[in-house]
Amino acid sequence: MEYKVNGVALSYEPVGSRAWGEANVLLDAAVDLTAATSWAETGFGVQQLFSPDLFAEFSKRTRALLLRLWQEAGLTVDENFLLENYHRLVPDFTTHLRAVDKTKLLNVADFPIAIADVEARISELCRVSLVACNPYDNQSVFHFRVIRPQQADNNPLHRDVWLEDYDDCINLYIPVAGSNANSSLILVPGSHRWPESRIEKTEAGAHINGVKFNVPAVTDIRGDYTVERPDPKENEVLIFSPYLIHGGAANLNKDQTRISIEMRLWKR
Repeated sequence: MEYKVNGVALSYEPVGSRAWGEANVLLDAAVDLTAATSWAETGFGVQQLFSPDLFAEFSKRTRALLLRLWQEAGLTVDENFLLENYHRLVPDFTTHLRAVDKTKLLNVADFPIAIADVEARISELCRVSLVACNPYDNQSVFHFRVIRPQQADNNPLHRDVWLEDYDDCINLYIPVAGSNANSSLILVPGSHRWPESRIEKTEAGAHINGVKFNVPAVTDIRGDYTVERPDPKENEVLIFSPYLIHGGAANLNKDQTRISIEMRLWKR
């Protein structure tokens, strides 16, 4: 699969069988939480997240949480450590995976600020009452995504709803460190409304360069399309539909790890 973002060519080549989808539009049978927004057509928007005071508290607690989790993973970090230098701490992929295991599937009770503040703000932006609890499995979780520079840490282009239990939600990408025009999440605008027949994908979870992903990978797209990196700034949130094709966000920074918080909300 080859594509360009900001004029830079990116590619990956999954192994295994692949197939084109059916003619149905998955969003037609789903709850579209972008429907009442000004960005419903593209499927994503970038908005201010918190008040300045609340964001300052969020930043301080986010940093403290990450440092504690890395210490629990056996990494040596002190209070002055720059988060975007994470890649200098991990000498190999095994050490990286051990750290990643500590920073995923975190209960929202451990979110840096009260999760109710997040729910209230995203509900305001989407114009519908939302809650950070998956109605399909009752999980209430968030993740830190940690993508090292010039490494194959990122997942391939995909729709979240190709996995179980991710229907009907809205996704959040909150930049923490090293997120910029060379590293932030990649999206295909308007693809949340595409029929599956426009997309060829692997028939099972993608297997790329020896790494196994749970999600199938897009391997081809019919027709014209664009790929964007919206690049949310400090105290901004990227909100996007799980029906939107996204991922494939290789970190092209030379010496900065990209760290973000990712989570989902559903209609209350």
